[in-house]
Amino acid sequence: MANVTKKTVLTTIDGTPKKRVFLSIISDYDLKTGVCELIDNALDVWRTTGAEANLEISVVLDVDRQFIRVKDNAGGVGENDAELLIAPGASRNDGGQALIGVFGVGGKRAGIALGELVEIRTRQGNGKSLAIDLNNEWIESPDWDLDIYEIPDIDPGTTIVDITKVRQGFGDEDVAAIEAHLGATYAWFIERGCAIQLNGCSVSPTTFDVWAYPPDFPPRQAKFKVEPVQGRFLDVTLSGGLIHDRDPEQDNYGVYFYCNHRLIVKELRVRDVGYFVSAEAGVPHPDASLCRVIVEFYGSAELMPWNSSKSAVNYGHPAFAQIRTRVIDFTSYYSGLSRRRKYHWPDAVFAHDVGDMEEVEAATALSPRKKVLPKLPRSRNPTHIEVLRERNKERLAEQPWILGLVEAMGFVDLLGRQKYETRNRAALILLDSNFEIALKEYIVHRRDLFPQREYPDTRLVHLFRERTTVINEIQTHAGFPPALIDKVNHYYNLRNVLVHQRASVLITDAEVEDYRKTVEHVLTELFGVDFPP
Repeated sequence: MANVTKKTVLTTIDGTPKKRVFLSIISDYDLKTGVCELIDNALDVWRTTGAEANLEISVVLDVDRQFIRVKDNAGGVGENDAELLIAPGASRNDGGQALIGVFGVGGKRAGIALGELVEIRTRQGNGKSLAIDLNNEWIESPDWDLDIYEIPDIDPGTTIVDITKVRQGFGDEDVAAIEAHLGATYAWFIERGCAIQLNGCSVSPTTFDVWAYPPDFPPRQAKFKVEPVQGRFLDVTLSGGLIHDRDPEQDNYGVYFYCNHRLIVKELRVRDVGYFVSAEAGVPHPDASLCRVIVEFYGSAELMPWNSSKSAVNYGHPAFAQIRTRVIDFTSYYSGLSRRRKYHWPDAVFAHDVGDMEEVEAATALSPRKKVLPKLPRSRNPTHIEVLRERNKERLAEQPWILGLVEAMGFVDLLGRQKYETRNRAALILLDSNFEIALKEYIVHRRDLFPQREYPDTRLVHLFRERTTVINEIQTHAGFPPALIDKVNHYYNLRNVLVHQRASVLITDAEVEDYRKTVEHVLTELFGVDFPP
């Protein structure tokens, strides 16, 4: 048997936590997380009491008075449960329910984090109406005792939290940001009848399962269980695919985490989910911005891989560790697919907004293999000509005679990639010829401006004997700026020197690029041709 060291009690110390623990963790909260914590409390009360009545939560953010109110009809707190309102660790959560709150101090510290004076009024059912005040004086006092007041009746089943002397001021922009945040965070609850109002206006739900269904590469979903604690499980739903609600200004792609239907974090793009690793999802970039992966955990709140303010994921948590490989697999796969389709998004992705989610078997999803999704299509960067044709598909269908003009600009790009010493000379001649052909096509096909009876072939022949004559004829309708005409004439003269004079001139890369942009401008003005920026 092991030796047992004899222990002698010297004294007994008080292990009661200091109330300043509330202040020490204020930094965990901002306006968004603080308000959401109070809403989480209302949702938990509502669900633990059966969720029978329609839940209504009203949030007031008064910018002028710097006043916050969160009111709900979730059921209220009775006199026997009053300690739930203040005692650290006190919670209705029995450790096995699929609730949102588990930390016990969440609602209390959130209120104190938001303001120096917190007044809580509550009424359980048709019972007594109670009030508790939390302020800095109570926090500074070593005494944990707190008076509970009976007050005139408020509405049955109601809890009202009023916060004044706010610690961090807020303005109209903050209120707008809170509205968007609430719509995304509680979308699942709102869609199922939970009414949330902000300053008297209903909050609309925002969901993110807005999938595109490109042929052969649909979104995929896996449902399985993880065991963060031996004998205790969480249900996991992992979904990934390309999206058709891309917002380039918001960068709304990446990984989204939900716990018990509450959004924890969105648009996550960090190394732990596959980004910034070249062999995985790579560096976040607009060409990969159609990738979205949604992770949903459901089960006991105390098993969730969230942080204490429910605003981020704990990457060291065993629940996350068990799905990390598969999350990275999904982000890598659909980021790669987004890149391979970037020149064909309109037709290859956005056009397919209806389809079926493909299921990935649970055993496959839980496999230790790094990759279980099928191979991506072969990657080949399209030529500049292919890009131009794709960008101008509709225009080419309407004006087939501009195909040569469009492809000629692609040929100029192709020439510029060659190592031949005379490539710029060839590019200049091609650009100038393309410009002149564009003028001819404009006159020939814009019969509303140049009727054939007034512009027979004999007149066209006469017109095109002099470049200046053609330009002047078109200027009456096109109205090119004088600077553009000056550039065209300059490069036309350079071409003439090459063709007709004894001495050759050196054509620089900068001159070719300048003339290319000039001709592109002409083609856009005359035919609406779309060129990449």
